[in-house]
Amino acid sequence: MTSEAGTARRDRRTTLQRLVARGYEPARPPAGAVTVVHRGTVTTGVPDGLPHGGLGVLLPTYVNRCGPEEQAAAVWHVLDRLAPVRAAHPALPLTVWIGMQSEDGDARAIERVTTLLGHLRVPAGLTVAGVALAGRGKLITTNAVLRVTAGLGYIGWLWVDDDVELAPDCLERLVTRFFERGGTGAVGASEVAQVSTTPSARVMDNVSAHTAPPYEYPAAGCMLVAADVVAGGISPRCLTDDGFVLFELLERAPDGGPADFEVFGEARCGFCRIGRAGDTLIRLRRSMYSHVVLMADYPVRAAHWYATRCLFYGLWPVAPWDGRRGIARGLIRWLIKALYLAWFCVVVASLAFRGLAGRPRRSVSWGTDGDFRTALDGTTAGTGGGADGRS
Repeated sequence: MTSEAGTARRDRRTTLQRLVARGYEPARPPAGAVTVVHRGTVTTGVPDGLPHGGLGVLLPTYVNRCGPEEQAAAVWHVLDRLAPVRAAHPALPLTVWIGMQSEDGDARAIERVTTLLGHLRVPAGLTVAGVALAGRGKLITTNAVLRVTAGLGYIGWLWVDDDVELAPDCLERLVTRFFERGGTGAVGASEVAQVSTTPSARVMDNVSAHTAPPYEYPAAGCMLVAADVVAGGISPRCLTDDGFVLFELLERAPDGGPADFEVFGEARCGFCRIGRAGDTLIRLRRSMYSHVVLMADYPVRAAHWYATRCLFYGLWPVAPWDGRRGIARGLIRWLIKALYLAWFCVVVASLAFRGLAGRPRRSVSWGTDGDFRTALDGTTAGTGGGADGRS
């Protein structure tokens, strides 16, 4: 984001938004060394032989996330699901970037991604490269890859998490829809939670069933975003990548006009919820801070849209009443959203106080991911080969 854009954004916020924004000042992560691995070459720059243009495909993960076999299965799953994209768009270059982090230093990340690439048999028409760096944090990986590839001229970025199960035609439908829309904005897959096996995950299933808004926006588990939206990287103030994309597009939307994003129902993928209650609560807390910070950082028009169309939809009179599924369900939604608003106000007040006192919060913990749980089953997962036995 340019300084001129930042100034214009600040000029379109309320006094309360500015005050809350001052209450959160995260430390900027150091620009550590980034190592690129491609065809056996290990370098700190962009290696020769990488295609220019087309789409970049980012699959972020980290060493301690799971074992090498599970990571190989996740990578192969994405490569397998890109086959229909190659068939439908044969002239479109596709470059897959495996982002690998390690909290124990970049040496372990380099070792893991080099080993992973060495065991992959890359299908024709695809290019696969790895990026290794120290630390942990999906946004750090995303920004590192965006910096490394800035000169490659990608049209867009396809982001896929390492724990989703993509329908066989999911990515092809997503890419085709992206170009049908002119290759702008963002298109997300319809993400469906798999059957939950823990009490906390089942509770979240029930809550989500009652609170899903009518206005969906793309989630970073599987989304395709135009390169210009993320060209400057994701601000370190942002706590979620999809939240950043959403608010960037809300800010760009013309007055009274729709924002340039879509959840495409014909592109489907599955995911597993975090299993343990403690991990779930920490994630919810981080999500709450993400809501508050984004609504404080962006113009009041974007914040109002998000509050009334998504975050608090159904909480009349703050937002429209939701009677789509009857009065009883509308009341349940109202009660859940009322509790959420109370929590929201507590976070707003705490950051506003910190802003007044000049003692901003410096970080918000992700907590742990809990046990690695993937939506892949025995028919789609495998090490070095796809469901059809290819390798």
